[in-house]
Amino acid sequence: MMQNPHVSFLQETVEEHSLPNVLRQSRIETDSQLDLMFLKEFNRELDRNAQLSRLNETYLDQRMDELDKHVPICGKVYELTRVRLHKLLLLCAVNYANNCEYAAVGDLMFNPRLTLVHIRGRHESLVKERHSPLTEQFKNSLRTHAEVVAWLRDWTAVEIRKKPLIPHSYEILEKAAFIPGGYLDSAWKRASQIADLSAFLCCQGFRERLELDKWLGTASPSDRALIESRLLPLEWRVFRDLGWLISSLFLSIL
Repeated sequence: MMQNPHVSFLQETVEEHSLPNVLRQSRIETDSQLDLMFLKEFNRELDRNAQLSRLNETYLDQRMDELDKHVPICGKVYELTRVRLHKLLLLCAVNYANNCEYAAVGDLMFNPRLTLVHIRGRHESLVKERHSPLTEQFKNSLRTHAEVVAWLRDWTAVEIRKKPLIPHSYEILEKAAFIPGGYLDSAWKRASQIADLSAFLCCQGFRERLELDKWLGTASPSDRALIESRLLPLEWRVFRDLGWLISSLFLSIL
């Protein structure tokens, strides 16, 4: 039996505006509002601490952990926020590199935040000491260095559980839907420049910034120009521009 088209339309209208659908739509809108409120406060937090004296691995790790645990709804704002955090990571690393803080650069770029050592026959894993080689950590277990190396080779497996912040952040940005490839290229280039600068200054024998400044004060103009040309500028423009863009998006959405 053919259904009256007017009745069919009314049924569709009732289903569309039924209580479950209304509640579901309300919940979606509420979740979106909560997401935007989180991202708005997160960006304010970044702005409040966007100065070199406050940027360090501990602070940036905390902010990264917040974003990693957050399930975004407003994808574009979320991804732009991630770019801002990545920019702060690079600015922090540039500052460390310019000041001959090689270990701090290494922690942001190369040294995993968490490494587990799995030992055959043991149920629980051990946490690798971050700034010590495994041979040092396990040297008390065996007599000679060669024995330690052989034991590590035959009885252990190493698992990197948390990568350094900059590679971790970059890998997430690579999967983003709204981030242009040009920014990823520039971020990769900047990270490479930071690594090159740290290696260069370390090979020149500068153990700290005071030594570098002392040398610059007595160097010939050409030598001084060579070293200074390798130092990296602190570029805040992208971070601030993205802040303004995100603020405008908030105004258009909220």
